[in-house]
Parts: sequence; C-alpha cells; structure tokens
Amino acid sequence: MVIRLNEIVEISLRSIYVNTFATALASFIAIPFALVVDFWKSKFKNVVVLIFQSLMGIPPVLVGLLVFLLFSRSGPFGGLDILFSSTAMIIAQVLIAFPIVFSVCYSHFSRTDEKLKLIVKTLGASNLQAAATIVRESLPGVISAVLTAFGRVAGEVGAVMIVGGNIAGRTRVLTTAIVLYTNLGKFKEAIFAGLCLLAIAIGVNLIATFISFRWR
Repeated sequence: MVIRLNEIVEISLRSIYVNTFATALASFIAIPFALVVDFWKSKFKNVVVLIFQSLMGIPPVLVGLLVFLLFSRSGPFGGLDILFSSTAMIIAQVLIAFPIVFSVCYSHFSRTDEKLKLIVKTLGASNLQAAATIVRESLPGVISAVLTAFGRVAGEVGAVMIVGGNIAGRTRVLTTAIVLYTNLGKFKEAIFAGLCLLAIAIGVNLIATFISFRWR
C-alpha cells in the first residue's frame, strides 16, 4: 500500500503541475486578449467573439488529435520531440482552456458600466490604466473564468491520453489513472485517485474564493 500511495502522490503532483500551468498560461494570454477585443472598435469584433465562443464546445479529443498531428514525427513540429510528455499535455490543455477564459472574461468585461469607462477616460487614464480598472471591477468574473477552465482541463481524459500516452512515471495524471485502475478492476485505487482529484478541485476553489474575498 505504501508503493501504491507513493504512486498516487506522484500522479497527483503531476496533475497539479500540468493543470495549473496550462490554466495559468491560457489565462495569461486570454485575459489581455479579451480586454483588447473589448476595446476594439471593428465590425469584425463580433465575429472574433463568436469564433471563440464556439470553440468553447469543441470536443477535447479533437484538440488532442490536432496536437498529436502537429507534433508527431511526420508533423510540422515533429522535430521538437515533445509528444508523449507533460509539455504536449500542457499545450493541449491550453488550447482547451483558452476559449473558455476568453469568452467568460469578455462577457464580464463587455458588461462593465460604460459610465465607469467614460469616467476613467475623462480623468486622463491611459488605455492600460482603464484596462486595469475594468479587470478590478470584473475580478469575480475573471476568477470564475479561470476556475471554469481549470475544472475543464482537470477533468480531461481524451486529449491528455492521446498526446501523453498515460505513461507511468512520465505522463500519467489522475484522470487517466482512474480510467486505467477501473479497467484493471482496481477500484480502491480508482476511488482514491478520484478523491484526490476532488480534493484538488475543492482546494483550488477555496483558494480562489479566499482571494476574491480578500480583494473585495
């Protein structure tokens, strides 16, 4: 049982690393992009928003297939040799999380009171300062976007299975471990891994709630 517990701990730590890094990277790109689109005055603005809103519902297994084709030996980026690694899993999860963070954040940014934006501009604020004000006013929505994306990638199986391969000691995460244990009839291990995944999700939500409460 000690060996099995060590294995679960290793898988849990890898899951936290992959999921957290992917969500953080996607948020780091998507939140500023949502702000840019919110300030953007163009007839193509609604088209861009519609595209990313549609991508929220893309099957993750298709994202995994796309990443696999891009980084396979015969793919355009096959020379990087990152397939079946944590890096490939992170890339796939970033592609899954990005449209979620963008769409939810943009929804909140676009609903920010126009009077607030006008007041900030009247006071001589730069575009960067105005954007920071909008983010502060929309912080609960931003946190909700990040949590939604984290929940999506944390529970992902298909994409990470395709690009990661569920290799023991290298790319096995909690979701793929649960599938493996269940197929092998190791239900105790599967339940324990599921509880670890649930604990991680609850822990992340509690941290985000605390940050939001302290900010307010």
